[in-house]
Amino acid sequence: MKLLSGLVFSLLLSRIASIPNYKGNSNKLRPVIFMHGIFNKPGESNFSRDYISQAVPGILFYHIDLWNGIVESARNIDTQLSTILPTMQAIMDNHTDTGVTLLCYSQGGVICRAAVEMLAHHNVHTLITLSSPLSGQYGVTSDVEPFVPSKDRAFLWRFWYSWEGQAISIGNYWNDPHHQTKFADPELNVPLARLNNQFAHNFTAEYKRNFVRLERLVMIGGPNDTIITPWQSAHFGFYDKNETALPFEKQPWYLNDAFGLRTLNEANKVMRHTYGGLEHIYWYRTPAVFDCCVIPYIK
Repeated sequence: MKLLSGLVFSLLLSRIASIPNYKGNSNKLRPVIFMHGIFNKPGESNFSRDYISQAVPGILFYHIDLWNGIVESARNIDTQLSTILPTMQAIMDNHTDTGVTLLCYSQGGVICRAAVEMLAHHNVHTLITLSSPLSGQYGVTSDVEPFVPSKDRAFLWRFWYSWEGQAISIGNYWNDPHHQTKFADPELNVPLARLNNQFAHNFTAEYKRNFVRLERLVMIGGPNDTIITPWQSAHFGFYDKNETALPFEKQPWYLNDAFGLRTLNEANKVMRHTYGGLEHIYWYRTPAVFDCCVIPYIK
């Protein structure tokens, strides 16, 4: 990971310094760390914070207040991780007695997945994702359109799988089912392909070892989401070469247990929740979703 610039490093230190130094939690509740999505707006975490605090009195709630807004949140994911990972680790280090829950919306789910795989000393007990492109994105939706030269997804691999495309976070999880060789090119180093261990790298074994330390993976998504494409990506499903969405059990990286999802699933630690009727922007602020699919896993 490249050295941080002086400005970014100073910002990081100020963020870590502002984290309350809770070394213990008398009621043994696991704190919640919220990771926002792309194009994060001020207040995106407010509903989650308030609703969870009301449902579980005394719980601690943290929002990763980094890489916000239209420009910053669309930067390369590895660049974002350079400050997000140490900030998350600092919070985790303050809660060694309980561990933490990650609650992650949209692109934030990819970032949280990266944190679980890349942090050798994480103590994430439960990872909850709210309509996140866990297996990637293959659709030109409203969040993609501002960045691409063509609206036809069949041709976009040439842009996303270039150095210019990889400077944008969407390119880091653009998964073209017809160009898997390029997606998994180790020289291009697409972050999602690396997290899938679809090519050999120096941290292949470590990524899997860290991922299987999760006690629970909770994935929430639904068929009326018009942003995540296919919507089954929110459940680690994805398209085959015929553009038929298949569940994760039929994905090649699951069958060979490349990063540990099969290990977790066979240990009954993976939960999929399908919730209909919701557009993408409502996942993080709908009480019914929290009642059924979030609150039960953080108590």
